[in-house]
Amino acid sequence: MAASASSLAVGSRVTLRDRCLDDLPHFLRWQTQGQWLQFDAPWDRPRQPDLHEYRRRFLEKLAESPADPRTDCVIALADDRPIGWMVRYAEARFPLIWWIGIDIGEDAYLNRGLGTEALRLWVDYLFGRSAVHKLCLDTWSFNTRMACVAERVGFRLEAVERELIHWQGRWLDRLRFGMLRSEWSSGPGT
Repeated sequence: MAASASSLAVGSRVTLRDRCLDDLPHFLRWQTQGQWLQFDAPWDRPRQPDLHEYRRRFLEKLAESPADPRTDCVIALADDRPIGWMVRYAEARFPLIWWIGIDIGEDAYLNRGLGTEALRLWVDYLFGRSAVHKLCLDTWSFNTRMACVAERVGFRLEAVERELIHWQGRWLDRLRFGMLRSEWSSGPGT
């Protein structure tokens, strides 16, 4: 494993780990290419990402003391090659409710179940290392792959915000999924 990258969770095919300096070229490349750019709120992305600013923020984050549990991690293969990342975030008003996200940046590893395994590991890691009450995950109606992964891991569809955004000539719904701690400890995601 690359120097200074701690493993957070290990599955049969992927590992969740801290980022390391060796990951920087991959993360920079992912800012300009990959299918994930088409599915992760593409209307919010700049046409020309500022790679110098992204590099600065990556290195700044690398220098910080990591939160416990982590707010983000790298999804890596058994050979430690990064293929994507996971995040978590919260609103100050709801400190025991966290939103999570996943992106696979390497197109060659899509549709192989690696995202499902990574999401399951991330859910287990977050519930297992915190007192969080609920995990939420949002996606869009055109991202049926993500909706299937969420349900496979044990998330329940809680809301459909119909025709919330108009993009590329069509209206899209936002799909909100959630998993309670009690569902995690007894549900299909365990």
